[in-house]
Amino acid sequence: MEDSSSSSFPGIDREYQEATGLPNMTGTPERRLLLAILERAILDYVGNEPKEIEEAERWLFGELDHPGPGQFSFYWVCEQLDLDPYRIANKIRAMPRRGNRKVAPWYFQKSA
Repeated sequence: MEDSSSSSFPGIDREYQEATGLPNMTGTPERRLLLAILERAILDYVGNEPKEIEEAERWLFGELDHPGPGQFSFYWVCEQLDLDPYRIANKIRAMPRRGNRKVAPWYFQKSA
């Protein structure tokens, strides 16, 4: 992953890092927005609406072979969140689908 300070769009936590010398681990509003975008795509992907599934699948996995510089693409969002887009994509692909249920099967599972 490239350093977000060298990209054409400055990293979302760049000012905080410059001011303190430390990464922001609490979550800026921008960071929470990017997490919400990613979460919505995941919920759509495991959902039961065919059109939403198709659109989420295209956004999540469509550019992984040839990542472009597009802002707010899955690859870009992962970079801004310091996530490995390939690792995250593999985890998302492995998630159980909701099918015809109203709630995803993993929703009520407790975290270990």
